[in-house]
Amino acid sequence: MYVATINHYLMEKKIFNYFQIKKKIDFSLKKKWFSSLNNLKNNTLCFLHETTDEDIKKINKRKNLILLLKKKNKKINKTIVQIETSDPKLIFFELLKKLYVPETINIKPKIGKNTFIGKNVDIGTNVTIGNNTTIHSNVVIGDNVTIGNNCVVKSGTVIGQKGFQAIKAKNGNLIEIFHIGKVEIKDNVDIGALNTIAKATLDTTFIDSYNKFDDHIHVAHNAIFKKNNIVCAGTIFGGSVKIGEKNFFGLNSTIRNFTKIGNSNFIGQGSNIVKNIGNSELVYGNPATKHKKI
Repeated sequence: MYVATINHYLMEKKIFNYFQIKKKIDFSLKKKWFSSLNNLKNNTLCFLHETTDEDIKKINKRKNLILLLKKKNKKINKTIVQIETSDPKLIFFELLKKLYVPETINIKPKIGKNTFIGKNVDIGTNVTIGNNTTIHSNVVIGDNVTIGNNCVVKSGTVIGQKGFQAIKAKNGNLIEIFHIGKVEIKDNVDIGALNTIAKATLDTTFIDSYNKFDDHIHVAHNAIFKKNNIVCAGTIFGGSVKIGEKNFFGLNSTIRNFTKIGNSNFIGQGSNIVKNIGNSELVYGNPATKHKKI
């Protein structure tokens, strides 16, 4: 096993040097020196794409942040170091790609008791698979993936590879953003054949226990699922969706990125979900609309 360390010594100075800023500060960034708005940590680098009141409230609950944003905001606490840039997201990921060094690499997979691994399964580093789980043939499991107990992953599924998001670089060309996140799948989860489950950008794509996924399902980066959802074949979940419990997703449903869906909803087949949904709703159509309470 080879272990590397994050070069976080005076990371804040490296960031200021990148922007050619001379500034004295009385704090140091954390060992993991960056965080996302959804999982914001003190003493980290982060960015705001749009400066909404809700986002400012999140920022002001934290201390000692270096915040990239388009324009400085007087509502933001003085403990937050604000750095103006025309494209905060692009610059954030440029810095991450330039300065980030993985903490650990080449950690061998940990396979639980009575777990079956089929033929031609490709397993990355820092992977944990629990007890009594079945991984069928020709599955690809990327780095930093955790799969729980009593799970089934059918043939041809890909878990934990980089998600998709293209942004314009300074020269106008499209580039894909840097992904360093994880996938965590809890216990008693069934993943059908030819599914794709992307790792998170910075945090964790999370699928809680007792979720049942049919074949040909795509889960984009940063998605979060609570327990006991039924997802029929051909369903597509955009990035950063948040799915509650006990929902039913009919064949070929599409859920727009950043959409929030509550509990116990019935999503009809072929539905195109473009707005948040509460609880116990019957929803279908393109665009999908609510028809009645269940």
